[in-house]
Amino acid sequence: MPKTLQDLKNEAEDRLRAKNIIGALKIYRLLLEAMPLDFTLRFEIADIFSAIGEKHLAAAIYQTIASFNIRAGAPLTALVAVKILDLENVNVEPLMDALANTYCKTSPVLGRGVRPAPPDYDAEVRDDIDLDYSMPDDEVKRGLAQMAAFSGNIEKYPPVLPPIAIFSTLEQNPFAKLMALMKLKRHKHGDVVVQEGTVGDALYFVARGEVKIVKNVKQDGEDKLIHLARLGAGSIFGEMALISSDPRGASVICDGAVDLFELTRAQVQMISAEIPVIAGAMSRFTRERLISNLLATNPMFSPFDESNKKELLARFVGHEVPDKTIFIEQGKPGNGLYLILQGGAEVLTWNGEEYIQVAKLGPGDIAGEISLIHEEPATATVRTMGKTTLLFLARELFAALLEAVPELLQHFAKMANQRLADTEHKLEADRLSKGMMNIESVDDLDEADLAELSDDDLVMV
Repeated sequence: MPKTLQDLKNEAEDRLRAKNIIGALKIYRLLLEAMPLDFTLRFEIADIFSAIGEKHLAAAIYQTIASFNIRAGAPLTALVAVKILDLENVNVEPLMDALANTYCKTSPVLGRGVRPAPPDYDAEVRDDIDLDYSMPDDEVKRGLAQMAAFSGNIEKYPPVLPPIAIFSTLEQNPFAKLMALMKLKRHKHGDVVVQEGTVGDALYFVARGEVKIVKNVKQDGEDKLIHLARLGAGSIFGEMALISSDPRGASVICDGAVDLFELTRAQVQMISAEIPVIAGAMSRFTRERLISNLLATNPMFSPFDESNKKELLARFVGHEVPDKTIFIEQGKPGNGLYLILQGGAEVLTWNGEEYIQVAKLGPGDIAGEISLIHEEPATATVRTMGKTTLLFLARELFAALLEAVPELLQHFAKMANQRLADTEHKLEADRLSKGMMNIESVDDLDEADLAELSDDDLVMV
């Protein structure tokens, strides 16, 4: 069976692991001759030269990689090369300027750009190809370095380039400052970047390679690890760490070699104080991600296509409210439907003597549907737990929504009936045994807790 380029690549990696550096470089030369536009391959070659102490050869390749990727629509890959060069005390100011000019808010070339297709490693090669051709070691090194640093065979670049999330909403100066702040993190296969359950303090940009998102769940009484997603170059994860100190909800593990950029919460706060527009860009991005996740996962939006989802969401009004704000009060008519975008709330019911916490709500959860569906006063009080972002849909708009999409009525009715049953079950348990496990009493609500939403709390999402 004929060999493929991937077979050659695997053989080169085996030789590297066996410390046969020259043998590996000979194969990399053959690969680069076959795929001169594979700049991921060039990156690997530069890393090899750097690892064996050939810093000057590596630097020449990194500079070519940076220049190419700036013009080819892979700015984060370019920035990896720039950061490596900076550590080697190479003057990177021209490259940093080119990055900022090309990808900042005022750049004329940003748009719906298309990145080049990846190389075809399934392409076949001759069976009789000589992988150990005769060539002096120095010539193998220098010849390969010259090939990897040469870019004269690139005839054209994309006329339109894709923007970078967050960065491309900034003018050139704040763009450059934020870019300089990012710390390069180079990882190997299997490295855990984010551990589920730990408190996050940074967000990450994937520059090269892929990471997988995994989560521990209990199924059939056993702990199992499930795969939630895979993120590639250009992706961002961990952004909730910028606005919340909640534990991470999943782990992020490197699948192969991965280059990441890290921005800590402290760094963002520091530079945001210096340049307020950066704080606005971070806030907008995080809000957009929250909304995107809500649209993708909440059953309320499932009957709609993407266009109609956004149109429906536009009918909601956003509330940024402080801790212990009551937005639904037991015994009073419901004024609309609430969606928790960020933060959380507790559901409290008066048992005749005290308020009992019967449920906790988090991002994506709905409140207020019982009063609306059954057309009766609210059966519980709902109070925020910490600073919370609520999305509110007025009663009149909710009624129009159910009329337009009847299947939603069944969804909300089922949810309302389940919640009523859960509440009655907990109240009955409380009546039978005070202080029983799973029943949490809360202090009586005082006047400070009875803060209501006001017009000053409203912000458009």
